[in-house]
Amino acid sequence: MLQPSKRFELIFLSAIPTLITTLLAVFFLISKHVSGLNHFMPILPLIPVFYWGMSHARDMPYWFVFLLGLVMDAVMGLPLGLSSLLYIFFLILLHAQRKYIHKEGFMIKWGYFAALLGVTCSLNWIILTFFNARSEAFFPGFMQWFFTVCCYPFMHKGFDELFEYISSRRWQILHGV
Repeated sequence: MLQPSKRFELIFLSAIPTLITTLLAVFFLISKHVSGLNHFMPILPLIPVFYWGMSHARDMPYWFVFLLGLVMDAVMGLPLGLSSLLYIFFLILLHAQRKYIHKEGFMIKWGYFAALLGVTCSLNWIILTFFNARSEAFFPGFMQWFFTVCCYPFMHKGFDELFEYISSRRWQILHGV
């Protein structure tokens, strides 16, 4: 039986991905109040959703992604539930292909992230165009996709190191080392 301190540490280790995603969402949302930056700010919360959803699916639950999308819609003034729908769609597509890309190298994962993010951003653009009954500008969405894809390698490296630490620490706790 695990000691309470070890049990608490396991809970904390499991919460790290959601805490990081929450912090990146706050950073993403704060930048929306700077004039002109909101069109080009990378969609930072989707990077940890992709990484943790791919590497260890239980660390990025659907309910968290749903709530994250609701909060982002409420703050950004988008139709309530749009981001939740798109983020859950993003995670479902990721989980459907996880078995194929889980063991692949970095370039394959980066390419899959770019493609999956492109599909999600395109759906967002199409839905907003129909919802607003006017054509939305394509260039800001493209630039946001581009900057998000460019940010992925840096965050991937940090998440790799964090994932290794979390995995080894979980193993040490569960095996009494």
